[in-house]
Amino acid sequence: MAEHIVCITAAGGIPLLTRTKPGCQPLSFPVVGSLNGVHMFGLNRDVKLISTLSADHRIVWKIYEDSIVLIAVAPNEDKFLGHCAQKSSNSGVELESNARNSSSTVTDAHLLRLLDNIFHALVLLTGLSELTTIQNVDRLKKDLRACHQLVDTFLDPDLPGAQEKGLKLFGGLTHSVDIVIKEDAKLLHEHLQAFVEAADSTYGCLVVNGKVVCATNKWWMLTGQELALLGRLISIAPTSVTSSDVAVYLPHSSPNIPHRLLIFTLVTGVGSSSSGGVRACVLCGPQPSLAHVQNAYVERFWGPGTNTLQKCARSENIPTHLKSSLPSALLGFLLIDADAHRCLSHISPQIGTDTSDHLKRRKQKGDRQKIDSSWIYFRLCEFYKHVVGTSFPLPDSVEDSPLPQDDLSPHTGLAHYRCTTSHKCFALWRPPYQIFALYKPEAPTFALQNLTESTLDAVCKDGALLAL
Repeated sequence: MAEHIVCITAAGGIPLLTRTKPGCQPLSFPVVGSLNGVHMFGLNRDVKLISTLSADHRIVWKIYEDSIVLIAVAPNEDKFLGHCAQKSSNSGVELESNARNSSSTVTDAHLLRLLDNIFHALVLLTGLSELTTIQNVDRLKKDLRACHQLVDTFLDPDLPGAQEKGLKLFGGLTHSVDIVIKEDAKLLHEHLQAFVEAADSTYGCLVVNGKVVCATNKWWMLTGQELALLGRLISIAPTSVTSSDVAVYLPHSSPNIPHRLLIFTLVTGVGSSSSGGVRACVLCGPQPSLAHVQNAYVERFWGPGTNTLQKCARSENIPTHLKSSLPSALLGFLLIDADAHRCLSHISPQIGTDTSDHLKRRKQKGDRQKIDSSWIYFRLCEFYKHVVGTSFPLPDSVEDSPLPQDDLSPHTGLAHYRCTTSHKCFALWRPPYQIFALYKPEAPTFALQNLTESTLDAVCKDGALLAL
């Protein structure tokens, strides 16, 4: 989404953190100074500068707690749209397949939400008081180094480079936690409940490949943003370490008092997912110690379920019987439960399984577009950013501030579709659910709504999303 993220002090404009997307040229110190200078110039004249457009980039600013300023720099969408329009004037709405690095669907509202995520990521690992009462800048810079890896996951979440680490996560976009539906979820929940109680806590979850399989009732009572950040933090924990103890500050529930996040690797990564595997996580206070839980409880409560855990690590996001009931033209979907702050995704690349005349003709024409899991994931992210904030409302946040009205539509739609040369999309809003579906290009346009409704009904049957 963004190419650069800059964090500076609001009072003196001192850079605290600067992160750049891989492959992009880092911002020079004079450029960072200019970005801060133009913002300060406006504040001194009672003008709140939110965003601006340059010839190549879109830039947004936001002040947090009157202490720090976050700046995001993203590619200029207007330049991309003009290029796209020239190539699609004869075919209506069309997105070019080679626009992988474009942020054509990014608006000020999405970038401001990105800055919110990054600010709360800083709070998660350093605490709110450290950011609001800056007494030693050099010390704060050193403390913020612990946030680099987590912040980097927001810079490039929808490109293959990030996905090689197993981070096909949508929670940062949707302000919710990524989940999976497993056939053995109820059995695993019993193991988890006993394990968490033994660790003298009521907050715990079981995570596979960065997505929650099941969790305790108290865990689900955290805010959507806290759930998403904790899930992202768990997903980037080193797989080579069997257990870890991380101090975390819950941005909304406990921003100044730290808790301990204990992470135990039960099954290491399987296949190509380098950050995969199954992890049991507990959020607790000063006691018990990490070593005590590791030695006394892990084998006791999880040893009998080893075969179930290994099966869980190898299976997909949804059960086999549910996958077989989905439309054959479906390439993937993103389903969001706005009330429960959960999102479920399924990606189903079908290379080599479709022998339709349409795909044969494309192959004969030399079209080398590869419809793999990374491509599907990117298109779902792109479609979500195109729809949410225009046709559909943005997800709620605990401390929402007014967003730029130019980015928000006065009308709310219930459905939205898009047809391109490479795929078709359909979004459906049936409160509290939002579903974004991606289809093969040969799927009949008139049938997209029925196909999407049948997908939603199949997944939500018998309360599948709530049985976690």
